[in-house]
Amino acid sequence: MSTVTVNRPAGVAGRAASVLIALGLLALACALLALQEPFRTVEARVGAVLMAPAVDGGAASSGPIIWFGLGTGQVNGFQITTLCSTVILFAPLLAVAGVMLLVRPLALGRVLVGLAIGLCLVAACNLARYCFAAMAMQAWGEDGFELVHRYLGSLLVIAGFIAAFILLLRVATLRREPRRGRHS
Repeated sequence: MSTVTVNRPAGVAGRAASVLIALGLLALACALLALQEPFRTVEARVGAVLMAPAVDGGAASSGPIIWFGLGTGQVNGFQITTLCSTVILFAPLLAVAGVMLLVRPLALGRVLVGLAIGLCLVAACNLARYCFAAMAMQAWGEDGFELVHRYLGSLLVIAGFIAAFILLLRVATLRREPRRGRHS
């Protein structure tokens, strides 16, 4: 009896892993959109923790609502809706990363690092928007809230999303330069 050795072309296992992870990222993007209520509840909890040191009084959350000004006699709350949630920023980044892995053979690690940076950036921008809106509401009332929430905060989030998208593309498509020998 003799043995036969079959050599797989280099990268086949890596490509299969990339495809599986790509499909997982696409599924996660869809799941976030379909099941975004629990995400918004967690987002409100994180937002309340980050907001507490930035506002007068304490901050807490209940479901997708961030309450602030606790103990001041002037308590206000933000309900995080689907359109204001970070989920609306996460889903496209997850989907783009998934499509990139399906369409083009890219280094899986680079795509995931670029995705992680992008997700952190958009989350930070949106959470900062919540904090700034709360601070503006306490300082200038409803007009301050409207200015920050609808305009300045939206510009911050849009700029953050654009930067996150560019960073994802840039990090994912970086090419390694060949190492030069010590003696050139």
